[in-house]
This record gives sequence, C-alpha cells and structure tokens, in this order.
Amino acid sequence: MKLRATIRVVTLALLVTHAINVLASDIDPKIEQCIRKNAPKATAVEKIKLTSEGSMYEEKQVLSVKVYWKHSSSGTSNMLALFDEPYDISGTRLLFLEKEIENEIYLYMPALFKVRRITSDRISSSMYGMDFSYEDFQFMYNMMATAITEQRPDAVVNGKPMYVFAIAPTEGKKSLYETIYSYFDKESCIVQKVEFYEQGNKLRKVLVTEPASIKIVNGIQVPHKFQMSDIKKASKTELTIISVSMDIPINDSLFDPVQLKEHRDIF
Repeated sequence: MKLRATIRVVTLALLVTHAINVLASDIDPKIEQCIRKNAPKATAVEKIKLTSEGSMYEEKQVLSVKVYWKHSSSGTSNMLALFDEPYDISGTRLLFLEKEIENEIYLYMPALFKVRRITSDRISSSMYGMDFSYEDFQFMYNMMATAITEQRPDAVVNGKPMYVFAIAPTEGKKSLYETIYSYFDKESCIVQKVEFYEQGNKLRKVLVTEPASIKIVNGIQVPHKFQMSDIKKASKTELTIISVSMDIPINDSLFDPVQLKEHRDIF
C-alpha cells in the first residue's frame, strides 16, 4: 500500500540516522519503535567532512560543513549548512526549508553579500562538485514529506536480513529520481544502504554505511562514515561525521532567510 506523508523513510542528519515517521496502523509497531530508537527527537548539530574523488576530478575535493537540523511539531524539518572549507567558499550558507507543496532552498555567498533562492529546476545539481545533490540533502534531512512511500518485501544485503522502504518523489517535482530504496538492518534498525534510481529504473547512486563507524552518542547508535557512489560519473564522495550533538536548543531564527547573511557567530 502506498502512503503519502504518513509513512516516510528519512535519512537523518547526514546520517546521524534513518528514522521513520508513521502511524501505528501503517506499519508494525515493533519496526517503528526499533527505527525510532536510533533518531534524535528534535534537533541535531553536526560537523562533517565530504571528500570526493574519481575519474572526473584532477585531485581530491574536500568540503567542511557544519549542519544545524531541527524538526518541528508540525512534522516538517529545516536545515542550515555552513561551509568553512575550501577557502573560496568559506562562509557560504545553504538553508533548506521543508514546505507542504514545494521545499525552499536559499543560498548566501559572502562575496556577493546577497541571499539567492535556488529554483526547483536546480535541485538535482551537484553541491560544489560533490556526489551529493541538493535533492540528496533534502532526502537525508527528513525533508520529503510529500513523497509517496511504501514498505517493500524484506531483502538480504551482505548476508543480513533487511527491512526495505521505497520513496517515489511527488509527481510534478523536478526530481532526478524515480524511486529511492532504503535498506535497514533488522537487528540494529540502522540504515545499511540507499539506492537512487533515475527515470526508467536506472540505478544512478548508491549510499553505503560503514558498519565499523557506528558509535553510541547519547544512547543512540550513530554511523559516522558513509560513501556515496555516482554510477554514471564513476565518482564517489566519502562523508565523515567529525562531531555530533543531538536534542540541544536551536533558535528558530537560524532558519529565517531574511537573517541568513547576518549569522556570523554561529560556528
């Protein structure tokens, strides 16, 4: 059965965790409880590093980012990403606001001293040459409330049984993807793999969790390393969580587009 909004797979906080927002009648309560135990309740702050390499790069590309994520009582989420490396984009800020009809993305670049909105026809674009697009970030930070999601038959990955969920981005949105599949380990309920399929059911990207990187943070199992591979470009980006804090106070003003260029002291 397909459901809209009531069941949605979420890759949270670059992977602080995957969580699932559901109604008890839509999914086995035991599965829901198992997945929810690995998710922060309301906020997450992370320092992450992204390293890309492959045939399309002359040398490794490195980004350093601090991410602020907050889930509201209305069921939507907001996310602010602040870049401090490399030098030429230091101080750049990306703001993602989840909306019922169409999410909003705002970009502030210090060199221009201006806030610009990123239009929907650019959501599948690469973020600064990484294998993560703007759309990928929205998926990972629980910002696809209007997507159509369904639970699929269980599968086996690397010899381990998995729960499987599929997301179909809402029709009419300019998504690169036709379907996104997430695989959760049945024992730990931690996401192990995410597959991103383009139109025509063509596998485009694969996100894999490094099991050895899982650490306990505030009683929650948190993977600290992931790899996103772009099949078409023959490239890959490693995402490493340097530090993470969960369920700490975050002021809502941080997610105000009007104040985006004023936040100078939040690093």
